[in-house]
Amino acid sequence: MSKIGAIMRTKNRPVLLERAIRSVCEQTLGDWSLVIVNDGGDPEPVNRLIEALPAEKKSKVQCLHHPESVGMEAASNAGLNALDSKYALIHDDDDSLHPEFFARTSAYLDSPPHPSVKGVITHTERVIEAIEGDSVRQLRTFPYNDWLQHISLRRMLAENVFAPIAFLFDREACHEAGAFREDLPVLGDWDFNVRFLSRYEIGLIPEQLAYYHDRDHSGNGDYASSVQAKAHLHAFYDNLLRNEWLREDIKSGRTGTGVIANEALMLWDLAWDVKNEFKKRRFSLFKKK
Repeated sequence: MSKIGAIMRTKNRPVLLERAIRSVCEQTLGDWSLVIVNDGGDPEPVNRLIEALPAEKKSKVQCLHHPESVGMEAASNAGLNALDSKYALIHDDDDSLHPEFFARTSAYLDSPPHPSVKGVITHTERVIEAIEGDSVRQLRTFPYNDWLQHISLRRMLAENVFAPIAFLFDREACHEAGAFREDLPVLGDWDFNVRFLSRYEIGLIPEQLAYYHDRDHSGNGDYASSVQAKAHLHAFYDNLLRNEWLREDIKSGRTGTGVIANEALMLWDLAWDVKNEFKKRRFSLFKKK
């Protein structure tokens, strides 16, 4: 059994996949394993990248080739079922890690501040980039969530506050929380995070040790950003999840996840409206007449 198992979902994005594999191979903690889930993509480029690895690294990598795509969350579950590790990480093929990520996060979970802590995240840097042929050009970077001081269920019900690349979790706790919902084409990580936090605490290392990459376009090709290309699905399933949770509250006759999630969204929208109105009023005070 390895200490850390990474699950890397990919489909026809070898330029990004090469960087993601290197991100794992360059970790200072060597006790890791990697499951690459090729979800319906061409197997040849994936096999070529694995074969090019040094023997020591290649022995830690296994690949699952799906003849047809089963979706992101089903691919995650396939990877989880193939892992034999204490901790797990969803490492998408377009993201990357600081070399100390495995060492720092696993050390935290080995000696957590409380027994209820079964996961940990780090602060994250967001990287905006563009694909140019067989290379990637970085356009700009900025902190993604450096304002986070702790991970609360209340805040998570308002919106997802971290990317999968930043989240190392106990693999057994993941299975107890129910792993990933395969009927969700998007927002499966948010749904999982809510269920995980409903059972356990998630700690925080306030350092930028993870990199959440995004493309500066909204095309529909293999290299498109899923957040941009599937924005309409994110909006639909955000509403669907909040409705599901609220129906459960109504059915049980209690205040729970659904009430809090919907109230949190309403307060978030109100705060946004107040902020925008304040900006408009402040601008009008200094506008020349």
